[in-house]
Amino acid sequence: MGCKEGKAGAWENLDAMRRSLVFLVAAAFLVAPAAPAQAAVALTGPGGFAAGYLTPVVVAMQGEAITYVNGDIAPHNFVALDDFLPHKLAKKTDWCSAYDKGKCPLFWSDKIGAGQMTDVLGVENLEAGGQYAFFCTVHPNMKGTLIIQ
Repeated sequence: MGCKEGKAGAWENLDAMRRSLVFLVAAAFLVAPAAPAQAAVALTGPGGFAAGYLTPVVVAMQGEAITYVNGDIAPHNFVALDDFLPHKLAKKTDWCSAYDKGKCPLFWSDKIGAGQMTDVLGVENLEAGGQYAFFCTVHPNMKGTLIIQ
């Protein structure tokens, strides 16, 4: 009988985890509309470390803000993969101090936790017609493409 109770308890824990994840995703979608009026939204959902971004392709207008929303329980961010700031600009950019010379990403967001949102910085450096790869520095297998119109 103890074995059955153990299995039932495990299923109850799994159901509680699923409810928590559903709540976090719902909260992320509720938070996303609070982004600036002219903002593209990039989103991670439950299991993002394995499934990737919910928005693997993000389309934004040139000069438009980009908001990153994390609906996963793991921390994530939104960072340019292979596009870097010129050295002179990197010297004036706060987030570049964490990167080696010549390796400061063109755009970048803070690493955020479950249900949080943040602005993507550096969008003023993006050119119309450009396509930029992005990834999560915490989970490098999470990748996507940012298209600027």
